[in-house]
Amino acid sequence: MRYSNIKNRIRLFFSVLRIIIIVPWIQRKNVKLNMDIKRWKELLSLEGGAFLLLAQLMSKYPEFRNIYIYRCSGRFYTRWVKLFYPPMKTLYLETDEIGGGLFIQHGFATMVAATSIGENCWINQQVTVGYTGHGRPPIIGNNVMITCGAKVLGPITVGDNAVIGANACVIRDVEPGAVMGGVPAKRLN
Repeated sequence: MRYSNIKNRIRLFFSVLRIIIIVPWIQRKNVKLNMDIKRWKELLSLEGGAFLLLAQLMSKYPEFRNIYIYRCSGRFYTRWVKLFYPPMKTLYLETDEIGGGLFIQHGFATMVAATSIGENCWINQQVTVGYTGHGRPPIIGNNVMITCGAKVLGPITVGDNAVIGANACVIRDVEPGAVMGGVPAKRLN
């Protein structure tokens, strides 16, 4: 019992030590990253100030690490961060513009290649957002939830506040506020 407690304290100490290098980047006023941190704090019911919160997110949540690395600029810095906080290897973010507040829950086997993603989006595991072989990838609006196993493909637009149900395959535009499900996806509400 005592060994486990000591081990946890050592782990936290080294997490805090490593995070000291990262804090100056937060101070650069990266608004989108700060929105991400705030959203993760709310959804995961985390406690603590900015420093401790960032240490918790970077040490416990590999999905957050991918978002952090996406938001950071500078190849040298990004490589250095990856040494201490390896990203999730099966989560790919290949999107030109991602709004703040992105939450990725269980990002296993997830590919996100959109033209743009709005603010406060929620993406689950085994989601594919991308091309159909021609044209541009999708445009995802604000406050969109894409649940586990969903596919959002092709030159389409997903409107604000839409929900893409589990394992749905969306290949046509989605109206704002719509709940989509099925293969091919149809509006359920």
